Amino acid sequence: MPFNPLKNPDQMQQLEKDDYGVQFSHILDEQIGGQLEAGFTLTNLYEDTNGEGRLHELNIPTFIATRSVK
Repeated sequence: MPFNPLKNPDQMQQLEKDDYGVQFSHILDEQIGGQLEAGFTLTNLYEDTNGEGRLHELNIPTFIATRSVK
């Protein structure tokens, strides 16, 4: 992490090969810190699993969504 296939041709090639679309990941410093730096107020946070697989079975969140307002 973070994962940015636009900066890594090998990652982009793998995503294209597997037909996964373009995906990105961000560390929380980037995601939440960037929103706060831009003057947003964090109003909500939601975590979820991907709905299947080992991490889901262990109830380990793999996705996060934030709600911020300016």
